[in-house]
Amino acid sequence: NSQRVEVVKMQQSGSSHLLARQLLSLAAGINDWRYRHTLTNGTVALSALALPVTPDSRIRHVIVASRLWVWMPDVPGLVNALREQSGGSALIGTVKQGQLVWLSGVNAGLPLPAGIQNGDVVYLN
Repeated sequence: NSQRVEVVKMQQSGSSHLLARQLLSLAAGINDWRYRHTLTNGTVALSALALPVTPDSRIRHVIVASRLWVWMPDVPGLVNALREQSGGSALIGTVKQGQLVWLSGVNAGLPLPAGIQNGDVVYLN
């Protein structure tokens, strides 16, 4: 039974690392697109981006007041994988009680765009 638990943990870790990579890849692809296009508010069609893979359908994004929000529901290991793969970015947070809270525990004080819910993990850029 303990072997099965370890296998499940490894699978979750693998999927959380893959999701983190896709989330950060989407953010990078949108930022590359933004160098050539002006978009203050809205979303970017995935087909307009040169992404290596299509991101998981749970990963969402929106640009609000020129700030890019990329988010998805939390899965085990996602926050740690994002922290690791982003080089310890301070712009990762989770949504608690309708508020974006940075991993440092500080409330971001930003209004949440529509669609972001409690428990979501957010990468802000």
